[in-house]
Amino acid sequence: MQGSWKLVLPVGFVLYSLPLFLRVNGTADYIIDEEFHIPQGMAFCRKQFDVWDNKITTFPGLYLLALVLHPFNGCSVTGLRLLSLAGAGINILLMYKIRRRTLAGTGGNAYAAHEAITLSVLPPLYFFSHLYYTDTLSLTMVLLFYNYWQQEAHLPAAVWGAASVLMRQTNIVWVCMCCGITILDTLVQQCTKTRPESKQQIRLFGSELWLQLLGSPQLVCNCILRILAKCCFYASIILPFIGFICINGSIVVGDKSAHEASLHLPQLFYFTIFAAGFGISNTLRQLRFAFGLLRRNLLLTLVGILLIATVVHFNTVVHPYLLADNRHYTFYVWSRLYGRFWWFRYAMSPIYLLALVLLCCGLRHMPDSFKLMFPLSLLLVLCFQRLLELRYFLVPYVLFRLHTRPARKGFAEWLELGVHLLLNVVTFYVYFTKVFYWQNYRKPQRIIW
Repeated sequence: MQGSWKLVLPVGFVLYSLPLFLRVNGTADYIIDEEFHIPQGMAFCRKQFDVWDNKITTFPGLYLLALVLHPFNGCSVTGLRLLSLAGAGINILLMYKIRRRTLAGTGGNAYAAHEAITLSVLPPLYFFSHLYYTDTLSLTMVLLFYNYWQQEAHLPAAVWGAASVLMRQTNIVWVCMCCGITILDTLVQQCTKTRPESKQQIRLFGSELWLQLLGSPQLVCNCILRILAKCCFYASIILPFIGFICINGSIVVGDKSAHEASLHLPQLFYFTIFAAGFGISNTLRQLRFAFGLLRRNLLLTLVGILLIATVVHFNTVVHPYLLADNRHYTFYVWSRLYGRFWWFRYAMSPIYLLALVLLCCGLRHMPDSFKLMFPLSLLLVLCFQRLLELRYFLVPYVLFRLHTRPARKGFAEWLELGVHLLLNVVTFYVYFTKVFYWQNYRKPQRIIW
């Protein structure tokens, strides 16, 4: 049945989505940021590489991919948007393969397929699968990279890792994360080989590993050689990227004024709410454990709430785009809750803490290397973004959800899928029926994620 799922999932997804795609495609030539992406994609599709819009802030990976349309005379708005739909079809297959490995036999292939379907219809992700945005295809490249990295095929992993960075610069964080995990796991493996008779498991956070490394220069040399053999391909991406930042002065290309990096720690809190809200199966399965953990450590819980409230008070950043652009749901959430009631952002502190604990509980079965590198990567990829934008949460959420604690499929998993489908119905209903006009735009505007 495993082979059948590999065919059924992508084909079924595309056929299911195609009627909706055609309806969305007929509503407007450009939908919000497609105003920049589509003309640039059309130029590259026609091999006009001297054309570049300085307002674009990413590398040209999305537009270079448009070259696949050129031999088929497919350089059109529909053709460009179809690239995203095709990428979404590839994504569901990759999510199935990755989740099947992380489940480690729990629930079988049907469970992995169910999880892949649930993730593929994640409402913000599913909506952008119908538009020519970087998000869907950026996720495709990250998942291709991650799929090969899981198999320890480091050369093809590095090739797709480079492609993911070419799509969006922040994807370098996931390349660094996997490289870091590889380094840490190699240290543990090499130390374990030197003590095969030891009954005590060597752990990354244990003292035995570091005592062995400090006491054996030969072991250190062996570790370095093994790490270089595995990570040299990733270094060929990471080191030039560091050079690019030094020369460019920023991770952003083009218009840097709207995307200046600044510390914005509440982004992590917003992400945990996103993960708890959409990751319903993990939330329901970990809720009792999380409440018990907070109740048993009441003093730490109170300190955590106070610390979060302090961060919210001193580090909440409100980007001008968040206040000005009423075409996104985040505008309405902020204007009607966070911006309207001064106390609301502080009242959310206990919920942020619970959501953060739920996220940690969902990953508590993972190796120490992952539990160290994933939170660090979250901080790097989220907490230097000034703009509250749900699209920035998609890749970290998918990686989180693909690794949540395995369990037998039950009510929680079906509820999560049902809520995703229902939210998609509501989202597209609002998109198709709610139309308004801006003074400086002749064409009607619509609300999207």
